Amino acid sequence: MNDKIFQAGSTAEAQSIMEEYLERISQHEVVLGVRASALDLLSVGTGERVLDAGCGLGEVARDLARLVGPAGSVVAVDLNPAMLAAARRRHVGVPEAGTITYRIGDVASLDHSGAFDVVWCERVLQHVADPGSAVRALARTLGPGGRLCVIDVDWSGLVVDGVDQTVTERVLDAFRGKVSHPTVGRTLRRRLLRAGLVDPVLRAVQAVSTRLDDAASVVPVLDRRESGLVPDADRSLWFRSLDLADARGELTIALPIYVAVARRPR
Repeated sequence: MNDKIFQAGSTAEAQSIMEEYLERISQHEVVLGVRASALDLLSVGTGERVLDAGCGLGEVARDLARLVGPAGSVVAVDLNPAMLAAARRRHVGVPEAGTITYRIGDVASLDHSGAFDVVWCERVLQHVADPGSAVRALARTLGPGGRLCVIDVDWSGLVVDGVDQTVTERVLDAFRGKVSHPTVGRTLRRRLLRAGLVDPVLRAVQAVSTRLDDAASVVPVLDRRESGLVPDADRSLWFRSLDLADARGELTIALPIYVAVARRPR
Protein backbone atom coordinates (compact mmCIF):
# COMPACT_ATOMS: atom_id res chain seq x y z
CA MET A 1 0.00 0.00 0.00
CA ASN A 2 1.12 3.57 -0.59
CA ASP A 3 2.80 5.51 2.19
CA LYS A 4 -0.15 7.93 2.27
CA ILE A 5 -3.55 6.53 3.14
CA PHE A 6 -6.67 6.46 0.97
CA GLN A 7 -4.72 6.82 -2.26
CA ALA A 8 -5.06 4.47 -5.22
CA GLY A 9 -4.13 1.02 -4.00
CA SER A 10 -1.23 -0.79 -5.66
CA THR A 11 -2.83 -4.22 -5.10
CA ALA A 12 -6.28 -5.75 -5.27
CA GLU A 13 -6.16 -6.16 -1.49
CA ALA A 14 -5.40 -2.46 -0.97
CA GLN A 15 -8.25 -1.52 -3.31
CA SER A 16 -10.62 -3.85 -1.46
CA ILE A 17 -9.68 -2.32 1.91
CA MET A 18 -10.27 1.17 0.52
CA GLU A 19 -13.67 0.22 -0.90
CA GLU A 20 -14.73 -1.43 2.37
CA TYR A 21 -13.80 1.72 4.31
CA LEU A 22 -15.71 3.99 1.92
CA GLU A 23 -18.72 1.68 2.06
CA ARG A 24 -18.77 1.74 5.87
CA ILE A 25 -18.28 5.47 6.26
CA SER A 26 -20.95 6.27 3.66
CA GLN A 27 -23.52 4.46 5.81
CA HIS A 28 -22.55 6.09 9.11
CA GLU A 29 -25.25 8.30 10.61
CA VAL A 30 -22.88 11.23 11.22
CA VAL A 31 -21.63 11.21 7.63
CA LEU A 32 -25.19 10.92 6.34
CA GLY A 33 -26.10 13.92 8.51
CA VAL A 34 -23.13 15.94 7.27
CA ARG A 35 -24.08 15.23 3.67
CA ALA A 36 -27.71 16.17 4.29
CA SER A 37 -26.59 19.46 5.84
CA ALA A 38 -24.31 20.19 2.89
CA LEU A 39 -27.01 19.40 0.34
CA ASP A 40 -29.35 21.73 2.22
CA LEU A 41 -26.79 24.54 1.93
CA LEU A 42 -26.29 23.90 -1.78
CA SER A 43 -30.01 23.83 -2.69
CA VAL A 44 -29.34 21.75 -5.80
CA GLY A 45 -32.12 22.32 -8.33
CA THR A 46 -33.72 20.47 -11.21
CA GLY A 47 -31.77 20.76 -14.44
CA GLU A 48 -28.49 21.89 -12.88
CA ARG A 49 -25.05 20.75 -14.00
CA VAL A 50 -23.12 19.14 -11.14
CA LEU A 51 -19.54 17.94 -10.63
CA ASP A 52 -18.67 15.36 -7.96
CA ALA A 53 -14.90 15.82 -7.66
CA GLY A 54 -13.34 12.73 -6.11
CA CYS A 55 -16.49 10.64 -6.30
CA GLY A 56 -15.21 7.43 -4.72
CA LEU A 57 -17.93 4.78 -4.88
CA GLY A 58 -20.38 7.30 -6.30
CA GLU A 59 -23.05 7.31 -3.61
CA VAL A 60 -23.20 11.12 -3.51
CA ALA A 61 -23.21 11.31 -7.31
CA ARG A 62 -26.39 9.23 -7.24
CA ASP A 63 -27.98 11.58 -4.67
CA LEU A 64 -27.04 14.57 -6.80
CA ALA A 65 -28.44 12.91 -9.93
CA ARG A 66 -31.73 12.39 -8.14
CA LEU A 67 -31.87 16.09 -7.26
CA VAL A 68 -31.08 17.43 -10.74
CA GLY A 69 -33.44 14.97 -12.43
CA PRO A 70 -33.36 13.88 -16.07
CA ALA A 71 -33.00 17.48 -17.26
CA GLY A 72 -29.75 17.88 -15.32
CA SER A 73 -26.37 16.17 -15.43
CA VAL A 74 -23.72 14.88 -13.04
CA VAL A 75 -20.06 14.38 -13.90
CA ALA A 76 -18.34 12.09 -11.38
CA VAL A 77 -14.55 12.31 -11.42
CA ASP A 78 -11.99 10.19 -9.60
CA LEU A 79 -8.26 9.65 -10.05
CA ASN A 80 -8.54 5.91 -9.37
CA PRO A 81 -9.81 3.84 -12.34
CA ALA A 82 -10.64 0.90 -10.06
CA MET A 83 -12.79 3.18 -7.90
CA LEU A 84 -14.68 4.45 -10.95
CA ALA A 85 -15.28 0.85 -12.03
CA ALA A 86 -16.65 0.07 -8.56
CA ALA A 87 -18.95 3.11 -8.74
CA ARG A 88 -20.28 2.00 -12.11
CA ARG A 89 -20.97 -1.52 -10.79
CA ARG A 90 -22.95 -0.12 -7.87
CA HIS A 91 -25.13 1.96 -10.16
CA VAL A 92 -26.25 -0.82 -12.50
CA GLY A 93 -30.04 -0.76 -12.60
CA VAL A 94 -30.34 2.53 -10.68
CA PRO A 95 -32.70 4.81 -12.65
CA GLU A 96 -30.99 8.12 -11.83
CA ALA A 97 -27.56 6.72 -12.76
CA GLY A 98 -28.37 7.47 -16.39
CA THR A 99 -27.57 11.15 -15.86
CA ILE A 100 -24.12 10.39 -14.38
CA THR A 101 -20.98 10.46 -16.52
CA TYR A 102 -17.88 8.89 -14.94
CA ARG A 103 -14.46 10.24 -15.85
CA ILE A 104 -10.90 9.68 -14.72
CA GLY A 105 -9.40 12.96 -13.60
CA ASP A 106 -7.37 14.88 -11.04
CA VAL A 107 -9.43 17.41 -9.07
CA ALA A 108 -6.45 19.78 -9.13
CA SER A 109 -6.30 19.97 -12.92
CA LEU A 110 -9.83 19.77 -14.27
CA ASP A 111 -10.47 21.34 -17.67
CA HIS A 112 -14.13 22.36 -17.31
CA SER A 113 -13.99 26.15 -17.01
CA GLY A 114 -17.42 27.55 -16.17
CA ALA A 115 -19.14 24.24 -16.91
CA PHE A 116 -20.98 23.58 -13.63
CA ASP A 117 -23.65 25.09 -11.42
CA VAL A 118 -22.64 23.00 -8.40
CA VAL A 119 -19.37 21.31 -7.38
CA TRP A 120 -19.11 18.78 -4.56
CA CYS A 121 -15.75 17.73 -3.08
CA GLU A 122 -15.90 15.50 0.00
CA ARG A 123 -12.89 14.30 2.02
CA VAL A 124 -10.55 14.79 -0.93
CA LEU A 125 -8.47 17.85 -0.09
CA GLN A 126 -6.67 16.10 2.78
CA HIS A 127 -5.04 13.84 0.18
CA VAL A 128 -4.11 16.15 -2.71
CA ALA A 129 -0.64 17.63 -3.19
CA ASP A 130 -1.80 21.26 -2.85
CA PRO A 131 -5.27 21.91 -1.36
CA GLY A 132 -5.20 25.60 -2.28
CA SER A 133 -4.46 24.86 -5.91
CA ALA A 134 -7.18 22.20 -5.96
CA VAL A 135 -9.80 24.60 -4.56
CA ARG A 136 -8.85 27.22 -7.14
CA ALA A 137 -9.18 24.62 -9.90
CA LEU A 138 -12.60 23.58 -8.62
CA ALA A 139 -13.71 27.22 -8.38
CA ARG A 140 -12.78 27.75 -12.03
CA THR A 141 -15.22 25.03 -13.08
CA LEU A 142 -18.15 27.07 -11.73
CA GLY A 143 -20.32 29.27 -13.88
CA PRO A 144 -21.43 32.68 -12.53
CA GLY A 145 -23.41 32.16 -9.32
CA GLY A 146 -22.29 28.53 -9.10
CA ARG A 147 -21.73 26.95 -5.68
CA LEU A 148 -18.78 24.93 -4.40
CA CYS A 149 -19.10 22.62 -1.38
CA VAL A 150 -16.01 21.19 0.30
CA ILE A 151 -16.17 18.76 3.21
CA ASP A 152 -13.19 17.54 5.19
CA VAL A 153 -11.99 16.54 8.63
CA ASP A 154 -9.37 17.85 11.01
CA TRP A 155 -7.41 14.80 12.07
CA SER A 156 -5.41 16.87 14.57
CA GLY A 157 -8.68 17.21 16.52
CA LEU A 158 -9.17 13.44 16.78
CA VAL A 159 -9.69 12.43 20.43
CA VAL A 160 -9.45 8.87 21.72
CA ASP A 161 -10.03 8.72 25.47
CA GLY A 162 -10.10 5.64 27.68
CA VAL A 163 -6.84 4.19 26.37
CA ASP A 164 -3.34 4.85 27.73
CA GLN A 165 -2.49 8.31 26.36
CA THR A 166 1.18 7.58 25.73
CA VAL A 167 0.44 4.83 23.24
CA THR A 168 -2.53 6.81 21.92
CA GLU A 169 -0.36 9.79 21.02
CA ARG A 170 2.22 7.59 19.31
CA VAL A 171 -0.43 5.82 17.25
CA LEU A 172 -2.34 8.99 16.32
CA ASP A 173 0.85 10.89 15.45
CA ALA A 174 1.88 8.05 13.13
CA PHE A 175 -1.59 8.00 11.58
CA ARG A 176 -1.65 11.76 10.97
CA GLY A 177 1.73 11.43 9.32
CA LYS A 178 0.12 9.20 6.70
CA VAL A 179 -2.40 11.91 5.74
CA SER A 180 -1.03 14.50 3.32
CA HIS A 181 -2.92 17.42 4.95
CA PRO A 182 -4.39 16.26 8.28
CA THR A 183 -5.61 19.73 9.36
CA VAL A 184 -7.20 20.84 6.09
CA GLY A 185 -10.75 20.79 7.50
CA ARG A 186 -10.18 23.91 9.58
CA THR A 187 -8.86 25.80 6.54
CA LEU A 188 -11.79 25.29 4.15
CA ARG A 189 -13.47 28.68 4.54
CA ARG A 190 -10.19 30.56 4.04
CA ARG A 191 -9.36 28.53 0.94
CA LEU A 192 -12.74 29.27 -0.64
CA LEU A 193 -12.23 32.99 -0.10
CA ARG A 194 -8.71 32.90 -1.53
CA ALA A 195 -10.09 31.15 -4.60
CA GLY A 196 -12.23 34.22 -5.28
CA LEU A 197 -15.53 32.82 -4.04
CA VAL A 198 -17.97 34.83 -1.94
CA ASP A 199 -20.63 34.43 0.76
CA PRO A 200 -18.96 31.49 2.50
CA VAL A 201 -20.97 29.45 4.98
CA LEU A 202 -19.14 27.17 7.41
CA ARG A 203 -20.61 24.39 9.51
CA ALA A 204 -18.81 22.07 11.89
CA VAL A 205 -19.96 18.71 13.21
CA GLN A 206 -18.33 16.85 16.05
CA ALA A 207 -18.60 13.14 15.35
CA VAL A 208 -18.72 11.54 18.81
CA SER A 209 -18.93 7.85 19.64
CA THR A 210 -18.58 5.69 22.72
CA ARG A 211 -18.53 2.38 20.82
CA LEU A 212 -15.47 1.01 19.10
CA ASP A 213 -17.29 -0.65 16.20
CA ASP A 214 -19.21 2.54 15.48
CA ALA A 215 -16.15 4.83 15.61
CA ALA A 216 -14.05 2.46 13.51
CA SER A 217 -16.43 3.06 10.60
CA VAL A 218 -15.18 6.66 10.46
CA VAL A 219 -11.67 6.48 11.97
CA PRO A 220 -9.63 3.80 10.17
CA VAL A 221 -6.83 3.66 12.73
CA LEU A 222 -9.37 2.11 15.15
CA ASP A 223 -10.18 -0.73 12.76
CA ARG A 224 -8.22 -3.99 12.76
CA ARG A 225 -8.78 -4.28 9.02
CA GLU A 226 -6.58 -1.18 8.75
CA SER A 227 -3.96 -2.43 11.21
CA GLY A 228 -1.15 -1.44 8.85
CA LEU A 229 -1.80 2.18 9.88
CA VAL A 230 -0.56 1.37 13.39
CA PRO A 231 3.20 1.13 14.11
CA ASP A 232 4.32 -2.49 14.47
CA ALA A 233 5.62 -1.93 18.00
CA ASP A 234 2.26 -0.57 19.19
CA ARG A 235 -0.21 -2.69 17.23
CA SER A 236 -0.91 -5.46 19.72
CA LEU A 237 -1.16 -3.14 22.73
CA TRP A 238 -3.27 -0.60 20.82
CA PHE A 239 -6.01 -2.97 19.76
CA ARG A 240 -5.96 -4.87 23.04
CA SER A 241 -6.36 -1.60 24.94
CA LEU A 242 -9.18 -0.45 22.67
CA ASP A 243 -11.02 -3.74 23.16
CA LEU A 244 -10.64 -3.53 26.93
CA ALA A 245 -11.84 0.08 27.13
CA ASP A 246 -14.74 -0.75 24.84
CA ALA A 247 -15.76 -3.72 26.99
CA ARG A 248 -15.69 -1.48 30.08
CA GLY A 249 -17.76 1.18 28.34
CA GLU A 250 -15.02 3.77 28.91
CA LEU A 251 -14.25 4.85 25.34
CA THR A 252 -14.89 8.35 24.05
CA ILE A 253 -13.91 9.09 20.46
CA ALA A 254 -14.48 12.47 18.77
CA LEU A 255 -13.56 13.93 15.39
CA PRO A 256 -14.40 17.36 13.91
CA ILE A 257 -15.84 17.44 10.39
CA TYR A 258 -16.18 20.73 8.49
CA VAL A 259 -18.56 21.73 5.69
CA ALA A 260 -17.94 24.93 3.72
CA VAL A 261 -20.00 26.33 0.85
CA ALA A 262 -19.37 29.47 -1.20
CA ARG A 263 -20.37 30.79 -4.62
CA ARG A 264 -18.74 32.34 -7.63
CA PRO A 265 -19.76 36.00 -8.10
CA ARG A 266 -22.28 36.66 -10.87
